[in-house]
Amino acid sequence: MSTQIEVVFENGIFRPLQPVHLAEHRRLTVTIEEKSVDGMDGADEAHFLLPEDRWQVFCDALDAPPKEIPALHKLLSTPSLFDGTPNAAS
Repeated sequence: MSTQIEVVFENGIFRPLQPVHLAEHRRLTVTIEEKSVDGMDGADEAHFLLPEDRWQVFCDALDAPPKEIPALHKLLSTPSLFDGTPNAAS
Protein backbone atom coordinates (compact mmCIF):
# COMPACT_ATOMS: atom_id res chain seq x y z
CA MET A 1 0.00 0.00 0.00
CA SER A 2 1.18 3.53 -0.65
CA THR A 3 0.13 6.83 0.84
CA GLN A 4 1.05 10.30 -0.32
CA ILE A 5 1.59 13.06 2.22
CA GLU A 6 3.02 16.52 1.93
CA VAL A 7 6.09 17.29 3.99
CA VAL A 8 8.38 20.21 4.61
CA PHE A 9 12.14 19.74 4.92
CA GLU A 10 13.47 21.68 7.93
CA ASN A 11 16.81 21.36 9.71
CA GLY A 12 17.61 18.10 7.91
CA ILE A 13 14.29 16.44 8.83
CA PHE A 14 11.16 15.77 6.76
CA ARG A 15 8.18 17.00 8.79
CA PRO A 16 4.68 15.85 7.71
CA LEU A 17 2.11 18.60 7.16
CA GLN A 18 -0.73 16.39 8.41
CA PRO A 19 -0.97 13.62 11.01
CA VAL A 20 0.67 10.31 10.05
CA HIS A 21 -0.41 7.12 11.80
CA LEU A 22 2.65 4.85 11.75
CA ALA A 23 4.42 2.73 14.31
CA GLU A 24 7.61 4.24 15.74
CA HIS A 25 10.80 3.24 13.89
CA ARG A 26 8.79 1.97 10.91
CA ARG A 27 11.04 1.88 7.83
CA LEU A 28 9.61 3.45 4.67
CA THR A 29 10.76 4.38 1.20
CA VAL A 30 10.36 8.07 0.40
CA THR A 31 10.02 9.48 -3.12
CA ILE A 32 10.86 13.18 -3.38
CA GLU A 33 8.86 15.24 -5.88
CA GLU A 34 9.75 18.91 -5.75
CA LYS A 35 7.06 21.58 -5.91
CA SER A 36 7.38 25.31 -5.90
CA VAL A 37 6.44 27.19 -2.73
CA ASP A 38 3.01 28.16 -4.09
CA GLY A 39 2.38 24.66 -5.49
CA MET A 40 2.47 25.90 -9.09
CA ASP A 41 5.56 24.92 -11.03
CA GLY A 42 4.23 25.90 -14.45
CA ALA A 43 4.43 22.39 -15.87
CA ASP A 44 1.41 20.36 -16.88
CA GLU A 45 2.15 16.94 -15.48
CA ALA A 46 0.20 13.81 -14.73
CA HIS A 47 1.56 10.93 -12.72
CA PHE A 48 -0.05 7.51 -13.14
CA LEU A 49 0.59 4.60 -10.85
CA LEU A 50 -0.78 1.44 -12.42
CA PRO A 51 0.14 -2.23 -12.19
CA GLU A 52 2.16 -3.32 -15.20
CA ASP A 53 -0.72 -5.21 -16.87
CA ARG A 54 -3.11 -2.22 -16.50
CA TRP A 55 -0.39 0.15 -17.74
CA GLN A 56 -0.13 -1.91 -20.94
CA VAL A 57 -3.92 -1.74 -21.41
CA PHE A 58 -3.75 2.05 -20.94
CA CYS A 59 -0.91 2.39 -23.48
CA ASP A 60 -2.76 0.19 -25.98
CA ALA A 61 -5.84 2.42 -25.65
CA LEU A 62 -3.73 5.52 -26.34
CA ASP A 63 -2.20 3.88 -29.42
CA ALA A 64 -5.54 2.64 -30.81
CA PRO A 65 -7.06 4.48 -33.78
CA PRO A 66 -9.87 6.90 -32.90
CA LYS A 67 -13.40 5.50 -32.75
CA GLU A 68 -16.16 7.04 -34.85
CA ILE A 69 -19.08 7.86 -32.54
CA PRO A 70 -21.97 9.13 -34.70
CA ALA A 71 -23.94 10.68 -31.82
CA LEU A 72 -20.89 12.61 -30.67
CA HIS A 73 -20.13 13.75 -34.23
CA LYS A 74 -23.72 15.02 -34.57
CA LEU A 75 -23.58 16.79 -31.22
CA LEU A 76 -20.34 18.59 -32.10
CA SER A 77 -21.28 19.50 -35.67
CA THR A 78 -24.89 20.69 -35.20
CA PRO A 79 -25.26 24.42 -34.46
CA SER A 80 -26.72 25.28 -31.07
CA LEU A 81 -28.01 28.39 -29.34
CA PHE A 82 -24.46 28.94 -28.04
CA ASP A 83 -23.22 29.35 -31.62
CA GLY A 84 -25.23 32.56 -32.08
CA THR A 85 -27.60 31.01 -34.61
CA PRO A 86 -31.04 32.64 -34.83
CA ASN A 87 -33.65 31.02 -32.62
CA ALA A 88 -36.87 30.11 -34.43
CA ALA A 89 -38.91 31.00 -31.33
CA SER A 90 -37.66 34.64 -31.25
